[in-house]
Amino acid sequence: MQVKENTPKAIILILIGMSAVTLQDILIKLLTSEINIFLLLLCRASLGLIFLLIFLKIKKEPIIFKTKYPVLTIIRVLLFYTAFILYFFSLTKLSLATAVTLFFVSPFFITILSIFFLNETIGFRRWFALIIGFIGVILVMDPKINNFNIYTTFPVICAFFYALTMIIQKKTSHEDSLYSQVFHIYIFATLISLIIGFIIGNGNYNDPSNEHLQFIFRAWSLNNINIIFSLLIIGICGFVAFLCIFQAYRIGSPPSVAPFEYILIVLSLIFSWLIWNETLNFKGYIGLGFIVFGGIYTFFRETKKHVQITIDKPLRR
Repeated sequence: MQVKENTPKAIILILIGMSAVTLQDILIKLLTSEINIFLLLLCRASLGLIFLLIFLKIKKEPIIFKTKYPVLTIIRVLLFYTAFILYFFSLTKLSLATAVTLFFVSPFFITILSIFFLNETIGFRRWFALIIGFIGVILVMDPKINNFNIYTTFPVICAFFYALTMIIQKKTSHEDSLYSQVFHIYIFATLISLIIGFIIGNGNYNDPSNEHLQFIFRAWSLNNINIIFSLLIIGICGFVAFLCIFQAYRIGSPPSVAPFEYILIVLSLIFSWLIWNETLNFKGYIGLGFIVFGGIYTFFRETKKHVQITIDKPLRR
């Protein structure tokens, strides 16, 4: 069925979706001192799975779990799961503004990977935009020889893994629908988190004196109503973000919609300052400008070149 284009509505949906992602990230950062990361991932994925099943039932859409690409699907969901372990863990060590800004290097990775896996060609101008973007990443990371913060690499590695999942998704999208691809992510995250929970969920491997690994090895517990409520909101936010972003790219012009995803950085800067009194340093703001410029320029160049791998996919989901 032909979908009627409505870019203004799509932009509103993107803004709602990015607001939901911001709320999700804020709650996750607030919970990092109280919950285990794998319990968080389990609740987020299982709630998303339930909401998606209900949504498809209401829409009378087919519920399809199988895939025509089992090996690629396993690689994709494993990369996706690992990516957001790194991202959420980085929230324990970095400001929200820094983590979100560094994640937005993903369009550059997607563009580079498309050369090797999708046989795309990149001209001088897009290479220039990529270089500008990566200079921006270095400025935000602000590496120091004697005091390098290893945790600043986590959102960047997350972005790289995420880019790989987008490339794989592009290659498998002809046979596997978007909904089934999301099902695969939710199901894998639920199962692997449960397995990890059986192994370390009782807290036997936790060392209270090592505060750096508390988020990973802390005993699983849901005896706090505030934590339960927060996890429910996180699950809802993740699903709302998915629906809004997917629908926005479905009804809107991707080149017009994609740049509005950068509102996530603005919201993260605002709330990072309001809640934690944290922000980027002067170099970080310059780097942020480079990243945004490089990303938006890449979107528009790919539009002119009729390249869809970056501009037809959301940067966060």
